[in-house]
Amino acid sequence: MELYLVAVPSIAALALFALKKGFLTVRGTVSAIAVGSVVAVAHVGLFLLLVAFFLSSSLLTRLRAEWKRAMGLKDVSGRSLRQVAGVGTPIAVFGLLYAAAGDPRFLGAAAVAVAAANADTWASEVGVAYGGRPRHILAPWRTLEPGVSGGVTPVGAAASFTGALFIALFAQLLGVGGPLWKVVALGYLGEVLDSVLGAALQVKYICNGKVSETPAAGCRRRGLLSNEAVNLVSGLAVGALFAATA
Repeated sequence: MELYLVAVPSIAALALFALKKGFLTVRGTVSAIAVGSVVAVAHVGLFLLLVAFFLSSSLLTRLRAEWKRAMGLKDVSGRSLRQVAGVGTPIAVFGLLYAAAGDPRFLGAAAVAVAAANADTWASEVGVAYGGRPRHILAPWRTLEPGVSGGVTPVGAAASFTGALFIALFAQLLGVGGPLWKVVALGYLGEVLDSVLGAALQVKYICNGKVSETPAAGCRRRGLLSNEAVNLVSGLAVGALFAATA
């Protein structure tokens, strides 16, 4: 309880600072406080990993921000409640399991979920900003518009691996998670899975033969999952894989 009394005001202050800087929306701030509080109570080191993910990803969101805004890419205006919940829920779930059971496999699973979230965000932000026109991960002979889920570039893939490695190295310093190679590999796998699910199942709109994630009159809708659901499923999947093989 003492940790909780210290953690929540600190998390609230950090989230409000992020709101002021435009990294979060108002509802995203509420969601971030909830997720951060759960994670901090579960394990302080895991909370520091979450902070590292949030700060690094928020800064990368600002890469070519004006161009991204002109393209209608969503994260430039701050992450919403659904976005924070989609990314943060797997981390919080594994953190709660660790707090309840004391099993280090769940702490490692939570670290892997952070690595996957970081890999996905770094891939998206750097790849969109500097990767050029992406190719469909399941049909590489096809190109997509920048920012459309399921699109990959060599620059984005390199950023994804680097993002997973960044979290894995920090996790080693904090004594959170398992072997370095495993956190990196599963973190990167989480981003690949996210891209595959995004390509195959995420909601998109076919407008005059082009694929878009923005609904418009006359467009044909396809897919079942939201971007946030894809984030949640991929984070849970790779975290569970870590716990099952630890």
